Amino acid sequence: MGMLSETLEKERKIHAFKTSSIHKESYGQYFTPYPIAKFMSSLFPATDKKIKLLDPGAGIGTLSCSFMERIVQEHWNTPNIHISAYDIDKTVYKILNDNIAKSSSAFKQSDYEIFSEDFLEKTSLEYTKRINETYTHVIMNPPYKKIQTNSKERQSARAFGLETVNLYSAFMGAAISLTEDNGYIVAIVPRSFCNGVYYKPFREFILKNCAIKHIHLFESRDKAFKDEAVLQENIIIMLQKNAEQGNVKISYCNDDSFVGLAEFDVPFNQILHDNDNEKYFNIPTKRQVGDENLTFYSTLKDLGVKVSTGPIVDFRMKELLLKDYSNNSVPLIYSVHLKNHHLSWPQSSKKPNAILISEEIKKQLFPKGFYVLVKRFSTKEEKKRVVASLITPEDFINDELAFENHLNVFHIDKQSLPENIAYGLIVWLNSTYIDEKFRLFSGHTQVNATDLRNLPYPGLGDLESLGKKIIKKKIWNQQVFDDLVRGITK
Repeated sequence: MGMLSETLEKERKIHAFKTSSIHKESYGQYFTPYPIAKFMSSLFPATDKKIKLLDPGAGIGTLSCSFMERIVQEHWNTPNIHISAYDIDKTVYKILNDNIAKSSSAFKQSDYEIFSEDFLEKTSLEYTKRINETYTHVIMNPPYKKIQTNSKERQSARAFGLETVNLYSAFMGAAISLTEDNGYIVAIVPRSFCNGVYYKPFREFILKNCAIKHIHLFESRDKAFKDEAVLQENIIIMLQKNAEQGNVKISYCNDDSFVGLAEFDVPFNQILHDNDNEKYFNIPTKRQVGDENLTFYSTLKDLGVKVSTGPIVDFRMKELLLKDYSNNSVPLIYSVHLKNHHLSWPQSSKKPNAILISEEIKKQLFPKGFYVLVKRFSTKEEKKRVVASLITPEDFINDELAFENHLNVFHIDKQSLPENIAYGLIVWLNSTYIDEKFRLFSGHTQVNATDLRNLPYPGLGDLESLGKKIIKKKIWNQQVFDDLVRGITK
């Protein structure tokens, strides 16, 4: 079977080269490199019982074949293996069938089914009628594609009791539902489900039905599917159906060579923090483990502080936008106006600098005062995900101002923050400590208000202390922020 791995990689690369991006995107299709498939297969514990393997979105069969190769090489005493492989793309049917046939021929007793049809649609109908097959093992690289509220894919996911926004999470929900108790699911999926409002039902679905056994993180976000130029950060996760939750094994490496692989165990409360209503999944690396003794942290709610998305959606009010400020307008703040943690307004850029006052606009204005702004999208040049800037009453001569939708605004009931609290938040949010905390649960550059609410914060006294100290500093830089934060986190 050694030659098969070379064949699979050759076929995958040919498909990646010859298949148009339109075709791939229509199916959400990115085939698994063999080294990744081999690692995923290695996560399953050995068994001497009959194996029923599900491979939804099978592609050319790399995952199923790597799993069978491991069984043969390690001489498992498996009496029988049954494989169900699904892929709706009829152009890969023959290759998929041939590869599964070759691999399964190594077993004395084996059978397989190749379904060239919609996995979600078929299995959801069978599940509803209680005539579905169940599996002991699932190995999967599900398609990545957003699904609309009224789509048939969304309806199929609901049949399994899951409300979700992407094909990959719908496929995982279906696979979990079709897995026998104590069976295993190993999947390579985007990290995006670990945080955010839209994936909260999916995280709750996992927690209700599975124990998380292992999470593997690729430290370089573009190396898991490097032949496909996929920039989405991916993780490999192993779940066990209806099993008791214990410690979670964390592993990480740079790319699909798995050179320098490191692994360690963490208690589950480092993955899902106690009293976290949003159910964010945190993925620590070794250097980030060990600071959980900092129990004095507060939430924004404890501090009486709120964070909201800027209310001005500019494309809906183009007729009110102004390049220059005038008497019947207010300053309109965009990300472009934030430089080195301070305001730099106005700017001679493509973005407006002001907005005309109307009855609709009046409801969305903030009185001038102290506010902390965090960009919702960090730029490629910015090394840190969370970048906070300060607005002060001295920045404007007028009494009100407006914030554009690509900013997160820290405030107290749409009123100014106390001065020391505002300055304290600047120190805390711009620290390396918070950047690392944010990366535990978020794998992308977008920073939402919900993410900021989910971060830990110092108590009111410590936050005010940070504020008083930074006010006295003439220079603001990363070293200054980190030294001040280190003073309260020792």
